[in-house]
Amino acid sequence: MKKSVCRPLLAAVLVLGGVLSHAGATPTPSAPKPVVVGVEDDCAPFAWVGQDGQPQGYSVDVVRLAFSEMKVPLKLVVLPFERCMREARLGKVAACFNSMFNEDTAKEFHLHQAPLFHEPLGVLALASAPREVVDQQAMQGRTVGYVQSYQYPDWFIKSTTITRVPARNDKALLLMLARGRVDFALYGPTMAAWYLQTAPELRGVKLRLVGEVSNDGFGVAFSRRHPQGEALRHGFDQALVKLQARGVFTALRSKHLSALEP
Repeated sequence: MKKSVCRPLLAAVLVLGGVLSHAGATPTPSAPKPVVVGVEDDCAPFAWVGQDGQPQGYSVDVVRLAFSEMKVPLKLVVLPFERCMREARLGKVAACFNSMFNEDTAKEFHLHQAPLFHEPLGVLALASAPREVVDQQAMQGRTVGYVQSYQYPDWFIKSTTITRVPARNDKALLLMLARGRVDFALYGPTMAAWYLQTAPELRGVKLRLVGEVSNDGFGVAFSRRHPQGEALRHGFDQALVKLQARGVFTALRSKHLSALEP
């Protein structure tokens, strides 16, 4: 048979080539290749880049713990959110977070059952502003700041009566509100609280939550085009259940998350 002829010839070639260091050597099994997952770079305290250049935050900790629970080696790649989602959509990375959990995302990605966190799309105002409850109607004829790359309701983007003022990032939006350039800012109150506590430029600024447009869930969007996408989503769901049972989420919320003062 061809197999019996090939084996001695192959062995002879390997020995002559110096590949085998001694007779009967067995190859050392290689470590499994890490799964590459994208994480957005500007969503503190859920995910951001520390001074060491590494991602950190609430959802970063959860994802790392979940993959450890799954016994799957993980490599996190920090990317701007839009690029992160595009890479996951194309299958270049296995997943991306923090993605909003809605019908549009579910059509393009595998989503785990329970979001990692919920964050309202809040209406923020200066604490010194008149006390009022601000809803969609109350924003008509007012100036409202928003972050350019984030997702917002159609009624806001298409409104002809709200003066929308774009900001390049989260901190720029809060500075715009603090300096009185807009009446309100559409932004997450937990994220705002983090910046007020950590950004020197915002030291002493007082903001209030005066309305809530929505309360959305966010989590990991697993790629439908990545060969491991669906299996990873299934394992991730199971890992989250185990972490929840051990009280891990409660401890991480205490570590990372704080509330905006009323």
